[in-house]
Amino acid sequence: MSGHMDDLSPKQQEALRKLRAAVAELPKPEDDDYFYLRWLRARKFNVKKAEEMLRKHLQVREELGIDTTLMHWTPPEVLRKFFPGGFFGEDREGHPVWYDNFGNLDFRGLYRASHREDVLKLKAQHFEKTVHICKEYSERKGKHIETVTAVLDCENLSLQRHSFWPGIEILREILRFASDQYPERSKRILVVKAPSMFPVAYKFVKRFMDEDTRQKIIVAGGISGFYSNNIMPAN
Repeated sequence: MSGHMDDLSPKQQEALRKLRAAVAELPKPEDDDYFYLRWLRARKFNVKKAEEMLRKHLQVREELGIDTTLMHWTPPEVLRKFFPGGFFGEDREGHPVWYDNFGNLDFRGLYRASHREDVLKLKAQHFEKTVHICKEYSERKGKHIETVTAVLDCENLSLQRHSFWPGIEILREILRFASDQYPERSKRILVVKAPSMFPVAYKFVKRFMDEDTRQKIIVAGGISGFYSNNIMPAN
């Protein structure tokens, strides 16, 4: 059984019931079965570990003000201008597409001109927008959508630009933040325009990813085959 809605074993259904009961008293951003199943799948339906993960997430939400002030927070200008990324159409299955111009990300410049806390707050904003976009797509299409396709454009990726250790540490924190705070939100991760040195960079970075994330990565020559016909850009 996949652990998704309508594909649960009796044991998985019991785990869902137990997790609901364990955190019933806590305020949560969502309270449907889809919400609880994401945490359970992230921890292989170990109820104790899923509960611990969810409780930590709720604590982080409070610390960052995710449900109060974060979405009204304006990131520093350097992050708004030079930290690339945004939603860009949908894939052929009707899921939102997040496009990230990762190859042009200047690790050194961002490290020197911004603060770690601001970078994490910005990524929390991005992930919360992902949640809201998925809800909008679900309502518009009449089916539940909770995952996005991410496109990482690696053109201009280079060891000189991206091997700056303090910048790599920030990247590690972002990857950990994504897997710990917003699990089961990636449908697939497409790497496009990967240069010849990409295998070297990936071998180094993949240690920061969980196994589930690594299995969703696809190194592709282009992205046209994954886009809806009416959304795919001309260039």
